[in-house]
Amino acid sequence: MGTFTGVMPLRAVAFQIMFLLLAIAIEGVILQAQLRIPRKLSMQYAATTNLLATAVGWMVFFIVEPLLAADWRKELIGYVFFGIKTIPVPVVLVGFGMFLGTFLLKLQGAEWLDMILEKAPIEKKTAFDPGKFRGRQRVHADFQLGPSRPLAILWANAASFSAISLLLALRLFVH
Repeated sequence: MGTFTGVMPLRAVAFQIMFLLLAIAIEGVILQAQLRIPRKLSMQYAATTNLLATAVGWMVFFIVEPLLAADWRKELIGYVFFGIKTIPVPVVLVGFGMFLGTFLLKLQGAEWLDMILEKAPIEKKTAFDPGKFRGRQRVHADFQLGPSRPLAILWANAASFSAISLLLALRLFVH
């Protein structure tokens, strides 16, 4: 087993597993609360979309990495496999791009999951009836509706990215 330690990026694998478990737990809880769905279903959505995003992310990494200049390749491989020493501006910009890409992928992944499982998509509940005037009652009812599915996925993604960013920052300061 000692022969694999030089080849296998065990630290990267361990952090990837930890980040996946953290993201699934956080996103599952948020999806359950915001979409008012059972815990099991929310965890299935969170697990499936996070595994999809991780698989696509690693494919993009392995496609883009050979195309980079030698110094950028060295930096990228150093960040991914050996740990972060500093956080330059391009890493922050790439991180923001990853956030947006992951959100869109998770949103589409939830739709694909509904299609594969032959379920009707979770729809936003509306309390608006244009034929009735309800004044303050209508305004109060809108606050109780909860967010739409894309907004719930955005909140869940933002919460998991924030938690992972906090862990990476702690790792940077402790390391």
